[in-house]
Amino acid sequence: MVSEFVLGGSEEGGGNGGTITAKGEGQITPQGLQLVADAQLNQLRASIRSDRQLTLSGPVQARMSAEGTTVNGKLVVDRARVQIPEETAPRLGDDVLVRNAPGLPTTEAERSAKPVETPAPTRAARTVTLAVSIDLGNDFRVSGRGVDTRLAGTVDIAGKSVTQPQLTGIVRTVGGTYNGYGQRMTIERGELRFLGPADNPALDVLAIRPNTDVRVGVLITGRAQAPHIELYSESGLSQAETLSWLVLGRSSAGGGAEAALLQRAAAALIADKRGSGKGIAGNLGLDDVSVRNSGDGGPVVRLGKRFADNFYAAYERSMSGAMGTLYIFYDVSRRFTVRAEAGERTGIDLIFTFAFDKGRERDRGRK
Repeated sequence: MVSEFVLGGSEEGGGNGGTITAKGEGQITPQGLQLVADAQLNQLRASIRSDRQLTLSGPVQARMSAEGTTVNGKLVVDRARVQIPEETAPRLGDDVLVRNAPGLPTTEAERSAKPVETPAPTRAARTVTLAVSIDLGNDFRVSGRGVDTRLAGTVDIAGKSVTQPQLTGIVRTVGGTYNGYGQRMTIERGELRFLGPADNPALDVLAIRPNTDVRVGVLITGRAQAPHIELYSESGLSQAETLSWLVLGRSSAGGGAEAALLQRAAAALIADKRGSGKGIAGNLGLDDVSVRNSGDGGPVVRLGKRFADNFYAAYERSMSGAMGTLYIFYDVSRRFTVRAEAGERTGIDLIFTFAFDKGRERDRGRK
């Protein structure tokens, strides 16, 4: 028997869910069901979860015969929003046995009863071969775990398992930011190389702190399930000096409060190699929560928040004083910063920052 069909549909109330149109023919033979179908997706919502939204367009072909089922396609992502969870869901270990779980026998009679035999699936139903190419398009955004960026590229999905497909291709980041070690850095280079399981691509990501005289940042390599994160410096600085430029935006020659801040950053670096731990400041929605000693020996509490790459506000309050001071920093350029303060003192300062090599100055003096 040969039949042809055309299917079309959309969400009720305006068609915002997209459409899918399919046509094909099928027949029943002594070897089983044979089916050939061609479908066209037009902005079809493949996922509407709050943390995973996906809209697709493009042609898909399906072939079913006694040898198995083959699915081919060339799809384009019209829009995608993926929210990466901060922590993976907990799961039981392989050595844990759950008793009285739903679907398992609970009584001796049920356990001794002969199980009902189900017919083995046919070969056509067992074998599903995938060969689908997906273009991520121009509106594929990913956020979570400190990353906020757009992805672009093409991946090929292939394999004989729908639940564990194999991906091949390179996905690149387009702009975006990475929050780590208390800084919001700009992603200058980002590549995800897929050559196997979808959840474990190879990483090559470089994020740079903006508005500094020295290019420093974070380099992420390795695999997604076990990434390797290290400090990056284009000038070949030491780890301590790189950390100073990354955290403070300047050299560590100052000492005092800056040295204490570097010690806290180094402790966080050792405790969390990913640099993504929120800590107290992150849990309060702030970028900096610190305590230092003032000139008269009393403790001073500082709360800071960065609203943009060049705009930062901080509030300081001495435990022995009657009122605090609000500071606002605005970076006009890499070298010029406007600082305004209000509280015990009120004023506006223009700060000019410059750096020079002390070793070169000594050499010039000798000549």
